[in-house]
Amino acid sequence: MTHRRFSLRAASGLSIFLAVAVFALMSLLTVVLGAGVYRGVVERADANHEVRTAIAYVTGKVRGATGEITIEKTEVGNDMLVITEQYGERYYQTRIYAHEGNLYEVFAAQDTAFAPEEGQKIVSLDGFEAAREGELLRLKVHSGGREYTSSVSLSE
Repeated sequence: MTHRRFSLRAASGLSIFLAVAVFALMSLLTVVLGAGVYRGVVERADANHEVRTAIAYVTGKVRGATGEITIEKTEVGNDMLVITEQYGERYYQTRIYAHEGNLYEVFAAQDTAFAPEEGQKIVSLDGFEAAREGELLRLKVHSGGREYTSSVSLSE
């Protein structure tokens, strides 16, 4: 009967294999964890972009308005920012409001009946609030469980 001896050469090969296997496993783990972190960063960046776009859009509309700015309620109780301006002999209204998870805008003659589903979608968000405090307009946008605010001066 012959005895095989565990040689140093076999131990060296096994240790190299184990080192490469551990390296490959750690590399795979790093890639998987990095992909998860990247996905979270991208989701937060997208949400921030949507919110910043909404606030910047409404703020720009308010600053560019030459007519009266009021706040009304939609039929479901959401805040609606209404900018009334005169063009020629007629009055028109720009209505900005949240409806079914989106920020919408409608531009129509002042006497046109309001229909929220006919608005043009601006961005996706959870909610929109507007409040006037004297010559200051406070805007709140809700998205992703967070609330973002902005204030706009209405004085000239």
